[in-house]
Amino acid sequence: MNRFHLHFAMARQVVRWVLPVAAFVFVQGCASDVPSQQASAYSTATGFLTLCDDSDFEHALEHFAKPLKASPSGSTWVEDMQGHRATYGLPVIRSLVSRDTQKLPGTESEPAKMNFVFRTSFLGTTPGEEYVSLEKFNGKWQVYDYKFRPSGKPGKLKKANIRKDWEEQSDDDQNQYQNQYQNQY
Repeated sequence: MNRFHLHFAMARQVVRWVLPVAAFVFVQGCASDVPSQQASAYSTATGFLTLCDDSDFEHALEHFAKPLKASPSGSTWVEDMQGHRATYGLPVIRSLVSRDTQKLPGTESEPAKMNFVFRTSFLGTTPGEEYVSLEKFNGKWQVYDYKFRPSGKPGKLKKANIRKDWEEQSDDDQNQYQNQYQNQY
């Protein structure tokens, strides 16, 4: 009887601790990886937009938008963006407005396409919307369409003269500090 009690107590411990942990691991493994897919697609979209913010449209196409580059509008896309999107300058605020996922037949467990809509504010004008559409291309998220819909005209861009502390000092500046310390001794 004592031996039966010992086995029953061990079985109860297994049920209490091991089965919930095993169930948790099993459920996590079976769940689709949609949140990480969404994060990966979002990262691609924001990387693309960051290069567009810097007016580096060629690298944006090369690194994040190979399907867009290969499309019929790809040959004139950089020039179009330089004349349209680049005139608005750097954004002040960008926020995600919506995200939409699309599943294709045969890809039921993970999204095949994603669309993001961002509301973007620029200096001196009203906010506009940016539409970034992505699809899986050779296992990686790539931008296949981008639309910029401003709600106002571009603001007047001023050339800012920003002094950067990390820039090298001129010889005159260095002599000023050297003379200061030489006079102390």
